Amino acid sequence: MKKICLLIACVLVVFYVPGCNDSNSSSKKDPTLQDGDIVSFSLLQTTDVHHRASGTGAFLTYSPADGVDSSGSGGSDQTEGGYARLTTKINDLRQAAEDRDIPTLLLDSGDFLMGTVYDLTMGDTPAGFYFLEYMNYDAATIGNHEFDYGPAGLAMIIDNALGDDGTGFTVPLIATNMETDGATGTDDDGIEALVASGTIQNTMVKTLDNGLKIGIIGLLGPVADGYAPLTPPLTFNHDYDFIQQQVDYLRNDLGAHIVVALSHSGVIDPNGTPSGDDVDLAQNVNGIDIIASGHEHQMTQDVVLENGTRIICAGNYGKNLAQLDVTVEIGTGITDAVLVNHPIDDSTTGDPAMNVVMDSIDAGINASIEPVTGLNIDTVIAGVGTDNLSKPSGAQETGMGNLVADSLRYLLQGTNGAVGIVANGVVRNGFEIGQQVTFADMYSVLPLGMTIDPAQRDIPGYPLMQVMLSGEHLKNMCQLNAYITASQDSAFMAGLAGSGDPALMGLASALSNLQTDYYLNLSGIQYSYLDAAGGYTVVPDSVKIYNGLDFTCQFPATEIVDENLYPCVFDIYMFMIVKSTDLQMLLTALELPITPLDITGEPVTMSNMLASRLDSDLSSAGIQEVKEWMALLTFLGADPSLGGFENHVIPDAVYGTETLAAGDGSRITKVSMTP
Repeated sequence: MKKICLLIACVLVVFYVPGCNDSNSSSKKDPTLQDGDIVSFSLLQTTDVHHRASGTGAFLTYSPADGVDSSGSGGSDQTEGGYARLTTKINDLRQAAEDRDIPTLLLDSGDFLMGTVYDLTMGDTPAGFYFLEYMNYDAATIGNHEFDYGPAGLAMIIDNALGDDGTGFTVPLIATNMETDGATGTDDDGIEALVASGTIQNTMVKTLDNGLKIGIIGLLGPVADGYAPLTPPLTFNHDYDFIQQQVDYLRNDLGAHIVVALSHSGVIDPNGTPSGDDVDLAQNVNGIDIIASGHEHQMTQDVVLENGTRIICAGNYGKNLAQLDVTVEIGTGITDAVLVNHPIDDSTTGDPAMNVVMDSIDAGINASIEPVTGLNIDTVIAGVGTDNLSKPSGAQETGMGNLVADSLRYLLQGTNGAVGIVANGVVRNGFEIGQQVTFADMYSVLPLGMTIDPAQRDIPGYPLMQVMLSGEHLKNMCQLNAYITASQDSAFMAGLAGSGDPALMGLASALSNLQTDYYLNLSGIQYSYLDAAGGYTVVPDSVKIYNGLDFTCQFPATEIVDENLYPCVFDIYMFMIVKSTDLQMLLTALELPITPLDITGEPVTMSNMLASRLDSDLSSAGIQEVKEWMALLTFLGADPSLGGFENHVIPDAVYGTETLAAGDGSRITKVSMTP
């Protein structure tokens, strides 16, 4: 497969004007505040935008420049977010605050990269960094997905944003609990150089025009850390005593009146019973006034108050801009904080200058991919004939999960016993019925990652591997899936934990560490599991293998054989998660070994895994990687006579809800034992 050049030249200089005046850049001398003084500011937050520069939704319907609001029910443009719309809303809110003589603080809580076709700008001026700079963000922290290319890859991306003279990107990146190895000749050397230059900072204090000093820390939480297997040799210090020291330093040594944590850690169920890493942070560290939370993609409808700390989260994908209007009494702290969420949809007209910039970026991406693929980002490659292709959520079989798993298995072209496996966490988008699926839409489904092979980093995306799993270990994988489903059953988990039986209590402890992002979407395999009354155990002899030519798993399957080896395709990210210390300990505790083997039957390890990559061109020397998104592109474009879809329309008969509910088209069946 030919390489896609990422050096996209976009004519941005003409439009490189700040999105608005920085309300904190006054030339007047900042006033000195005394105890008892009352001051206010407005905090604006984005988080987990994931490079959704053109919003989230069907690419062809995004219309920020037409001046027509079609966001209501039945409107043609149901996309949410987008840089142009965010630009307008941020500018409006800043101006409104300035009219009231109130300064603003614009912050991002990480994962501003990774997730769309705009990742193809990483080799030049990354769109996400351009947006942060254009809008004069006061600070941002680094999320787990910024590390999808590893420390050296992230350093390269930031260097590209800085430009040849090192001044193109000036927004402070705050990474308080990130620790480098201090050695030379390792993968974090570039990050160390960026820390030394001040581009990445440990902490910062921002003094607003009214004299208020705001200390800022940036954190990557424990759960988010677990989703970043490429970070070594970088590590992250999650010790509460360490974080407390940083907060105390900002207050006692640098004179911060209040402390804000940009925390890519997350709050779960914020509008019900809040929990998660950021709730734990608030409960264990004193003196953090505001946590601007990220990672879990859950928007706070109101301020979450824990141990005197106020937690907010804008949600994800730029679909909402959070505004926290804060009143501070010096010497006392925050006396009032009111959260207003601003939906970003077609009711907000896109900023004209940013619309022009985005047109230029789109043209640059097209110039890069068209010579290789014959496609532009708005080229339609498929249609959608089912309403069951939304982004997978929870721990259950889904139409989109089956589709992407089918696309991986399709690459083995009918190999008997082949299995395609895609974890929920890497599936980032879905389709709507009747949608015309463009290249941009397709890419946004499986956009994440980068190879660890330096020679093949000119094309983003996780490379695919082919390994062998025994029938016994495939059954273990099915049981792991069933346990992930069990971990989301609160009544079942409470029953285990309160059973008084040490074995069941231990099982509850193990299952509590499972995440829905680990849930495995399968192609080529079928199994049944019992409901809560049966302990979520896989039904004996129910695990079966579909015929290799049955690409969409529609016909009867045959029983799996424990001793046989079956070829499996999954991405390198999943392999690294499976081989991680944490998951290996969990699999051991659950007595569910899963050991990938190479084609000779030898174990695949972290040191030899590159030898098991799929090769797209066997006639050329070396391995020509197949990225995960390429599998979906190949499958959607396949000729119907070769296993593709008629007229390239994804059919309801294969992926619809009725198919998943019954018959051979259902790969995973729940068997009720409840009376």
